[in-house]
Amino acid sequence: MTNETSRTWWQQEIFYQIYPASFKDSNNDGIGDLPGITAELPKLKELGITTIWLSPVYKSPMVDNGYDIADYQAIDPRFGTMTDFDQLMATAKDLGIKVVMDLVVNHTSDQHRWFQAALKDPASPYRDFYIFRQGHDGRPPNNWRSNFGAGSSWTAVPGEPNTYYHHVFSPQQPDLNWENPKLRHAIYSMINWWLAKGLAGFRVDAITFIKKDQDFASITPDGSDGLGKVKRKTENRPGLDQFLKELNAATFKPANAVTIGEASGVAYNQLGDFIGENGYFSMIFDFHYADIDVAFGSEWFKQTNWTPKMLGEAIAKSQLEIQKVGWGANFLENHDQPRSLSKYIREPQYRNAIGAKDLALLYFGLRGCPLSIKAK
Repeated sequence: MTNETSRTWWQQEIFYQIYPASFKDSNNDGIGDLPGITAELPKLKELGITTIWLSPVYKSPMVDNGYDIADYQAIDPRFGTMTDFDQLMATAKDLGIKVVMDLVVNHTSDQHRWFQAALKDPASPYRDFYIFRQGHDGRPPNNWRSNFGAGSSWTAVPGEPNTYYHHVFSPQQPDLNWENPKLRHAIYSMINWWLAKGLAGFRVDAITFIKKDQDFASITPDGSDGLGKVKRKTENRPGLDQFLKELNAATFKPANAVTIGEASGVAYNQLGDFIGENGYFSMIFDFHYADIDVAFGSEWFKQTNWTPKMLGEAIAKSQLEIQKVGWGANFLENHDQPRSLSKYIREPQYRNAIGAKDLALLYFGLRGCPLSIKAK
């Protein structure tokens, strides 16, 4: 448990998430960009923001809003250039604002040079950077269903009969093979390159999916399509801890970086491993209360009949469980969820300044770091 006098630097931060494409357009092309963000930094300073979290600005075909990265060390032209990024960093530093970026290392874009090399030549060393398996008589290797809607989590490799590659999410987001130490070291090198540029840390996307059950066995179907949810064999699986310990030791810990893990599937009795004194991350998002409106195990938008009392109890439990071992990353909404005013305030007459102030009072009264998304 942390007291007021022993807090680390990041426990005192107020985080503000920026989705770049819709934040500030500096050149009138209809897309927000890095110069636009830089221009708004003084206003964020006035609001009391101490750390900005940039949603992906890496080069990407934008199949999944930038979470499909084609080049980890390049800025997508629609957002600007690396020079623009360096200027943003310099301006933020002058204002005393730290910068955190999204880190997506469960998968890449299918346009990434690693994956393109793997497709071009089965003997390429990059083949083992991803997960390729043989199918069964023209069918995928198993019956796992992708997290993104209907359909298999396997896609056939063009020109290679009976060969498939794996993707927890969309077919345009092939999964990286974390079993390969060469892949892991390439990832660590990339992370350290960004930290050397002055980043304060990362929000780490979908990180509990990097360890897959290596038997790749089919599972009991849970739908009429004969498939089962891929997360049953890929989310927070045995052996994940070894990858996360190594990741932290090779990158985050030496740099004293702040990390916020998107760590779905983590039970409260595992929090010590994730955010304890020697945890893998500084903080993780707790979805136990944030997903109270979504049926457990369902698709994202199947609603529940939650009550305000249930929400209050869930938040209280979250606070108490996190306080036992570490520090919380508090949020009411993010880029994956509806705005909190419409999500939590059911009476239309209070979806205004009254409801917003009530939510703010709740949110900023919680122990932990507040993480707000732009325009909240």
